[in-house]
Amino acid sequence: MDFKNFLTKDPLAQKELYWALVIESGWIQAGIWEIEDGKAGVIAISPSTQWETDADLVGAADTVLSAAVQNLAEEEKEPTKTVFGVPSSWVENGQIKKEILDKIKKICTDLSLEPAGFVVIPEAVAHYYKSLEGVPFNAVLLGFGREDLEVSVFKMGNLVGTASIARSVSIVDDVIEGLARFAHKDTLPSRFLIYDGKEGELEDDRQELLDAEWEGQEKIKFLHTPKVEIIEANNKVLATALAGASEIAKVAKIEIKKEGFVDEKSEDENLEYPKEQISPEDLGFVVGEDVAKKPTPKKIPEAVPSSISQSQIPVTVQETGFEEKPNFKDKLLVSKNRLFSNIVGIIKKVKSLFQKVPSNLSKGFSEKTGKKTLVFLGITLVIFLFGGFLFWWYYPKAAVIVYVLPKKLEDRLAITVDLDAKSADFGKFILPGKILKTEVSAEKTKATSGTKTIGEKARGSVTVQNGTAASINLTATTLITSSNNLQFSLDKFASVSAALSPTMPGTALVDVTAVDIGAEYNLAKGETFKIGNYPKAEVDAISSSDFSGGSSRQIAAVSAEDAKLLEKDLTNELLDKAKSNFLAGLTEDNLFVEEAMTATASSREFSSKVGDEASDLKLSLGLTVIGLSLDKTQLFDISKEYLKNKIPSGYVLENEQLTARFVLKKTKNNLYEFDVLLSADLLPEINEAEIAKNIAGKYPAIAESYLGNILGYGRTEIKRKPRFPGKLGTLPHVAKNISVELSAEK
Repeated sequence: MDFKNFLTKDPLAQKELYWALVIESGWIQAGIWEIEDGKAGVIAISPSTQWETDADLVGAADTVLSAAVQNLAEEEKEPTKTVFGVPSSWVENGQIKKEILDKIKKICTDLSLEPAGFVVIPEAVAHYYKSLEGVPFNAVLLGFGREDLEVSVFKMGNLVGTASIARSVSIVDDVIEGLARFAHKDTLPSRFLIYDGKEGELEDDRQELLDAEWEGQEKIKFLHTPKVEIIEANNKVLATALAGASEIAKVAKIEIKKEGFVDEKSEDENLEYPKEQISPEDLGFVVGEDVAKKPTPKKIPEAVPSSISQSQIPVTVQETGFEEKPNFKDKLLVSKNRLFSNIVGIIKKVKSLFQKVPSNLSKGFSEKTGKKTLVFLGITLVIFLFGGFLFWWYYPKAAVIVYVLPKKLEDRLAITVDLDAKSADFGKFILPGKILKTEVSAEKTKATSGTKTIGEKARGSVTVQNGTAASINLTATTLITSSNNLQFSLDKFASVSAALSPTMPGTALVDVTAVDIGAEYNLAKGETFKIGNYPKAEVDAISSSDFSGGSSRQIAAVSAEDAKLLEKDLTNELLDKAKSNFLAGLTEDNLFVEEAMTATASSREFSSKVGDEASDLKLSLGLTVIGLSLDKTQLFDISKEYLKNKIPSGYVLENEQLTARFVLKKTKNNLYEFDVLLSADLLPEINEAEIAKNIAGKYPAIAESYLGNILGYGRTEIKRKPRFPGKLGTLPHVAKNISVELSAEK
């Protein structure tokens, strides 16, 4: 039997969240999504943020991630797994180009992201519109970058091709040049979808495309003037999320889960990020493979088909990782820089506010009054900021649960339970015990499964013919047998005279009855029979009339198996009831030994006997049940004493991690002999106070990196209250406000 499980369960267990990070030339945008009820659900989308140089990219990525996180509920954990959306020009031969891959690796390293794969933006957008409109995508996608134009043509859901054109002063000429590169004779789709990092700047481009003369062009051909539509920036995030979700869980729909997405662009911040000497694994994807069955790859596949069907557009999420963990000190430096940058941003906004105050005050107050008011406002603001700082520093609480893979320890311990003992004897492994007793009873009804054949026997009369020279006497038990081996018995004694001549046998008319029920015994007149053991040539019988009255039918009846199963089921139910009675009468310090429980029937009554005709069988049963209880603490102590020399260094055995199963070997008088099968999940020995001190004030990702050094580390779950957004979202700075708990990973 298992001891009571004291493992902490997480009441806020939640589904896994993912990042969708769309990176374009000069712009970056992020979203958070999950998979639920067969759909991809987008929880938050950040506004687009501009970046100029590679040095700006990490800071811009941090800005959009922080903006998206602000929309998460307090109990929701920030995602780490990330699907990247990238332009077609960043991919070559199915792989992200080396120089681009280095940028993505730096983002993942500095911001503690786990790359899950990538998707090419035009292909993801095509897949998204197919899901949205329900028909194969048929359009030209135009992606406007700073220096180039990306032209992708889709026909009936298939990617015809993608071309990158250097931007000129004429958008129309650039589009014509790009479309002409495909060199096909068929007409092009008469639908343009245009996008860039900030859709608000595309209206002029859209109008220029609408005003262009497309008819009569020599290099390209349309059935009619193309329609031009602008793709909202948020739709690229939705497309990237749908592409990832379609490969992870084969979903085909996406929806916005929450309203109130961040709609204001965060200020760019210049952060310095530490350089790390690590070897990150290559990031990539493959089309049409089940990644759940693949080992974690270290290289991007060599090639991807150049023409991808609509169903192939989504990224196949492939696990990738780093060969080394980021340096802990460097991550700490990044966290400090983030915090400093956030404070600087607040100060800038306050400064801007104060610059506007004097001019506003001068309209209704004198200069002296305005200065006093300004001083008052300044003091109030300082008090407010100082109070906010004190609140942020001292008030927050956090619960950190570290899940580890426990080390298994199993052994067998022989103990004796003595009902007469007053105390435990650890040396002889003897424990005192207490007998429990209860009376339980109940009724249970079960449908019968047995059958029985009933009916009537056929009756008739026969003329017995004696061809021998002597008379014969036939008793009432004499059997006669028909030609098809059906037997009948004479109803009474009969005497048959000897034959007068070979042609004149002695005869007697006798009534007969079939030996069994059934209509097959209803024989016709003239049937011949063999009489007993007499040769049929000397003595026989002939039916003098048709036999009648024979019949049979099947009825439901009680079988022995019905009675046996009914008693077994009701006994088990009563034993469970008795066990509940025993447990209700015990305290938390007592342990009920179920394996020692015995029961005897005090009453037993069936509604029918075996063989009786019945469609249901009811049993009324009463049991007297005897149980046994032990002192739980004494059992823990004797078990830990027995196992103490078998616990590996660095591990401890807690009562909550110890389970036992009893095997009853023998019972004699007031002694019970058991084999106790002990199973212990050993947890690493840690100093909770020291851990809380070392992770105080750290960002969750950095705290998890530190906790990863614990023996058997699996994962960390951090619950913060309140949960501050963005760069303020550290663990509490006061160590005593952090509770650290070690738990076994199931």
